Amino acid sequence: MAMKKDAYEDLVTEISKKLSEKILQEEGDLSGRVKTIDADIAMIAREVGLRTSKLVLQKTCDEKVTKKKPKASSPTETV
Repeated sequence: MAMKKDAYEDLVTEISKKLSEKILQEEGDLSGRVKTIDADIAMIAREVGLRTSKLVLQKTCDEKVTKKKPKASSPTETV
């Protein structure tokens, strides 16, 4: 099953705007790097993707482990 890409459009738009503002603030004059800025931005986007994947997979694994753990007996139970 493919991801619902449309569901993330607002977030992608927001992140893109924030990232572009930060790049313009930090990098200053980019006129000399017009041909290479795309590769620099792609590296940042890849890092965001890797970190997002790690968080999603970790949360998914944690949820699976929680579901599989046997429920412990209540300390107030008597045998």
